[in-house]
Amino acid sequence: MSFSNENTAAHHLYTLLRDVRDSGKTSYAAGWARVLDAPWDSPEFARRHSEVVALLQLTLRQLNALPERSRLRSERHINAWWIAVMQPQAAWTDTNRPAHGLIDQNALDHLESTAELISGNLVGSDAAPRSGDLDEMAKQCHEWVDLLSAMSEEELNGPMRDGLISQVRHLIWLIEHVDLFGGARVAQEANGVIGSLTQASAVLVDPRPESASRWKSGFLALLAACVFFNQAAPIATESISSGADLVREISSVVDQVGGE
Repeated sequence: MSFSNENTAAHHLYTLLRDVRDSGKTSYAAGWARVLDAPWDSPEFARRHSEVVALLQLTLRQLNALPERSRLRSERHINAWWIAVMQPQAAWTDTNRPAHGLIDQNALDHLESTAELISGNLVGSDAAPRSGDLDEMAKQCHEWVDLLSAMSEEELNGPMRDGLISQVRHLIWLIEHVDLFGGARVAQEANGVIGSLTQASAVLVDPRPESASRWKSGFLALLAACVFFNQAAPIATESISSGADLVREISSVVDQVGGE
């Protein structure tokens, strides 16, 4: 039997829009600036509002995992949610158009209902993580930044290394702001980091023994932290063994390529 939590992208999108609507501000810009805790005309505001758009995008993607009737019922409100986030026909700084009048309560109600559907159907996955404990994932991310920063150009080409560092740092930033953007957004970005590290494993060039050992153990540790966060259960020994086999297979491919 499934149960619901409030750790989905849709739940956090709902909370943000509700708080903007109830902010009491006389303009949409001021409402968002208060809720996102960033000045309206600042790079930080753009960064944070782009994460709100990411929550909407993630919510729309997860609709496809719902049973057909639930999906079709929710999809009727997609445009209303997009308008609530973007307000393309309103001047955001117009003080004659307060935030309260720009977000439809009915659209918010349907968004919250959709969040419950996503949670009930997908709880225990990256769409609706069971855990709220991100300490281990944050620890592994910081260790990855240290490892990647210490790797030479000869081990991993500079652009790929710098791109990975930027991606991991963004994951750290999302963990630090999980109360604002939620666990599902963290889980999505963590999946992307793991995928990028997997691809990078295939192009490592003669890494130092210390780097190679830290890479393999770090990969498994981050994977375990993600599984724990999504399912609120320690990763099984069998899964660790499978992960170790995957790392060995990747290493074998790298060795074969390097020997050609």
